Amino acid sequence: MIRISRRLGWWLTVLAAFAVIAAFDLAGQLRSLDNALIDAHARLLRREVQSQIVIVGIDSSSIQSLDHWPWPRQLHAKLLDNLTRANPRRIFLDIDFSSPSNPLDDAVLDATLARRRDFPIALPTFFQYANSADGQLLISRPMPRFARSVDFAGVNGRPGADGLTREWRTVWTIGGERIASVIDPGRLLADEQSVPIDYSISPSSFTYVSYYDVLENRVPPELFAGKSIYIGATALELGDMVAVPVYGRLPGIVVQALATETVNVGAPRYAPHWLSLTLFAGWTLLAALLFATQWRRNLSVLMLSLLGILCLTTYAFVVHRLLIEAAAPLLVVSLLFVAVTVRCLELQTWRAFAFALGMRRRDALLKSVVQSTTDCIVCVNEHGIVKMANPAATRLFGCAAYELLDEPIARFITLLAGEGPAARLAALHGTIHECDARTLTGEVFPVEISVSRVRLNTERLYTAIVRDIRERRAQTRHLQHQATHDSLTALPNRAALLAHLDRALAPDRSQPSIALLMLDLCRFKEVNDTLGHNIGDRVLCEVAQRFRQALGDRGFIARIGGDEFTVVLDRPHSTETISTISQALVDSLRAAIDVAGISIEVGVTIGIARFPQDASEPQTLLRHADVAMYVAKRRGAAYEFYDAAHDENSVRKLAIGGELRSAIAASQLELYYQPQVNLHSGMVDSVEALVRWIHPKQGTILPTEFIAIAESTDLIRPLTEWSLGTALGQVRAWRERGVHLRIAVNLSSRLLQDTAFPGRLKRLLDNAGCPSTALELEITESAMMLDPARALRVIQEIDKLGVLISIDDFGTGYSSLGYLRDLPVHALKLDKSFVAGMRNNVDDRIIVESTAQMAHAMRLKLVAEGVETEWDAQFLASAGYDYAQGFRYVSALPADKCLAWILEFNAHAMVAAGDTSLAAKVSTLGPQRDVDTRESRTQTG
Repeated sequence: MIRISRRLGWWLTVLAAFAVIAAFDLAGQLRSLDNALIDAHARLLRREVQSQIVIVGIDSSSIQSLDHWPWPRQLHAKLLDNLTRANPRRIFLDIDFSSPSNPLDDAVLDATLARRRDFPIALPTFFQYANSADGQLLISRPMPRFARSVDFAGVNGRPGADGLTREWRTVWTIGGERIASVIDPGRLLADEQSVPIDYSISPSSFTYVSYYDVLENRVPPELFAGKSIYIGATALELGDMVAVPVYGRLPGIVVQALATETVNVGAPRYAPHWLSLTLFAGWTLLAALLFATQWRRNLSVLMLSLLGILCLTTYAFVVHRLLIEAAAPLLVVSLLFVAVTVRCLELQTWRAFAFALGMRRRDALLKSVVQSTTDCIVCVNEHGIVKMANPAATRLFGCAAYELLDEPIARFITLLAGEGPAARLAALHGTIHECDARTLTGEVFPVEISVSRVRLNTERLYTAIVRDIRERRAQTRHLQHQATHDSLTALPNRAALLAHLDRALAPDRSQPSIALLMLDLCRFKEVNDTLGHNIGDRVLCEVAQRFRQALGDRGFIARIGGDEFTVVLDRPHSTETISTISQALVDSLRAAIDVAGISIEVGVTIGIARFPQDASEPQTLLRHADVAMYVAKRRGAAYEFYDAAHDENSVRKLAIGGELRSAIAASQLELYYQPQVNLHSGMVDSVEALVRWIHPKQGTILPTEFIAIAESTDLIRPLTEWSLGTALGQVRAWRERGVHLRIAVNLSSRLLQDTAFPGRLKRLLDNAGCPSTALELEITESAMMLDPARALRVIQEIDKLGVLISIDDFGTGYSSLGYLRDLPVHALKLDKSFVAGMRNNVDDRIIVESTAQMAHAMRLKLVAEGVETEWDAQFLASAGYDYAQGFRYVSALPADKCLAWILEFNAHAMVAAGDTSLAAKVSTLGPQRDVDTRESRTQTG
């Protein structure tokens, strides 16, 4: 007899299991199991849905209230009348009207059914056997007088083999007559289709009301509007109960409602037979491939397979409304698990014999591994005496095997030296330690040791694995050097510098002070860009070497960036000594660097910060040295010591930036006004506004300080808009007193790039109720440089509002006659630097006079600021200037004092001109006509 291989036998077992389960399935023997699985799904997925069905139940309370059953048909007519007024979607009245009652009741019901309505009413039709002796079916329909105005709805259900109603047919055909059920009013499904009822839909999804409550109008009509109303028996004593899965027994009207809701949410359908057979075969093949000889794995495969089948059937039902038969796959996977488990038990028996026979070979193999490994393995007893050692141990300790055996292990491993070797060995059990070892000749070297405890009968032994880590230590040192040193120059890097500073600035430091020098190469970028990075690297190496030679042992030097070096002077040094060392570093680069036949000139700029006077922690010390270095670059100096006054990122400035927004909101700012004197009339008709900040704690903060901070942040926008709003409010207040002045406000260059600013300016003008000509905006020439086209569009939009525009600080920025030609400019404001020097400098006088000639030729007004003396005023008037402002007249004043000064000044001017009557009037009221005025500007200096 030919012996069949075990693998072929397994596949024959799989095929047999598949055939047996398939035969049972085809014979319908698995239907009860499939039904049980479907019921389990329904229980698991049971939920409430948003239903449009209202059940009017003929319940026990209604029967008790009406005192008898059956009820007169006029009560049903009254119920229908009450429901008709609620305008439902449809009504199904599941009450038998196949036989007559008293004529009056039938007439009342007939009249109610015959009335016009916008929704259908369905009455039940059912069939039953004439008697138990034959199979003749009788169809019971509503009486003909009722049938004229209603639809018929079949109410027969068909229980399964287990007596439970699981399906409901859409249409019955009896004796050639077609009877549709109530569950598919839209006729969405095929005729005579059996719809599996979705019992995962909870009967509590429907709205239930009592028949008697509806009859007595106790239920609000809104509850029935647009709903499907099912009227039927729900009382147990009426006997209209249907056996169903999941819920046991339900009233027939509720079962029909569940069937209807099943169609509404999507009628489930059974999977085609070919699909079920394919899935059955697929699960069988998958289980056969996955099952192996390990029972734990097989158990996992079984659990995952069963879970996968259940998940697949659940997914198909929930997502695709597809009912897949799961009993056959579940049974075949379980049967295959039993078969493979029995098969594995037989295999385990043979393997036990094989294991026993292979023990000797395995011992030999283990001995071979111990003997051939490069790790030192020694076995010692609890007294620390070596009982066994492999060849690697003799090589490690530099001795023969007989010199190791019966020797104390502490002779070779220093960690185990001392009294109590057993306790030391026990303490090392299961851990790894690094320690020193020594050879028989006394050479000490690092090793890694791990100890394991072994109990052999009554003897306690320890196995120690010792590994030489000299090479690993060397690699670690190399990696640490790489991590803390620059690979190009071999100097310490930034990490090493910070570690050095941490030690130098530690609380227990030995040095009371240190100095940090930040060195930045000059012209090195040009070397890289011109000659390439290879030449640049050679230059850096030469620079590093020269720095080392110049510094000697006087400090710690590191390379922290591309062309940045740092030097730490640890020992206390005077300022003169630090300067001397800095100059030596600078002088080390005086001689050209010869690379590849090219003489390269590079220099160095040094910034110096000292501990403790400049900073108390490393990062701040580095930043301050960096600040000092950039100051040295700006000044063209070889080196500079840190000065907090040069630090643009001081804590004070950070605090001012943080408090400025609150100051704007809390009205801590105030506008001062400086009059502008009309040199033709001798009177004041415009002012310039200057922002002042009186800090509650720091006192007066200069505009040069806080406006520069505002310019560097987004605060310049709210600050400017506050200034504009306040200035326009002041214009309105003065106008209400009869004083008509123009007021000028400086406009930031950032707002000239803000295309939304003209819209906000218009709202400010509208809110103030001032004419746009009462406002003048001053811009600088440099404000156009960032995006000239965009700035020009913003200025043109401002000009359309009627606001005047002037050029401030004219002559000091990027002066362009093209801008003067294209911009809608009203006036030029000559910078005060020319006015201050014109008396003693003929060139300044020429500039003043030529500017006046050009401005008048271009029909522009001219304003001179910084007028200090009467000579200045007279010269400017003779040169043709229109306005002058400065200390010759008055400094900037608060609004009330400025107004008083203007009124007094204008009065004196009128008296001097001989108009005393008008002067008296002006002294009390101020100017009465609109003249060109200027707005206060935010002073930045």
